Amino acid sequence: MRIVKVKWIDSNFRSGWALPHEVKDVEPLAVGEVVGFLKGDNEEAITLAMSTGDNGSTLGSLTIPKSSIVYMKEMRLK
Repeated sequence: MRIVKVKWIDSNFRSGWALPHEVKDVEPLAVGEVVGFLKGDNEEAITLAMSTGDNGSTLGSLTIPKSSIVYMKEMRLK
């Protein structure tokens, strides 16, 4: 199973009420980085699992649209 490091641009969310001067016209986008097991890859997106079990089960998954990916690098274990 491939282990990859992915950097992507994500949406930014603000909760609660804000006064007009507290919100910029365009808020900065969030940038995320993650290392995980590549479980799925198609034309639109990839899915990473954070942990895997010896029976094939996974714990925690993240699907990232390919249009948001800045880079994806395969990691090697030493």
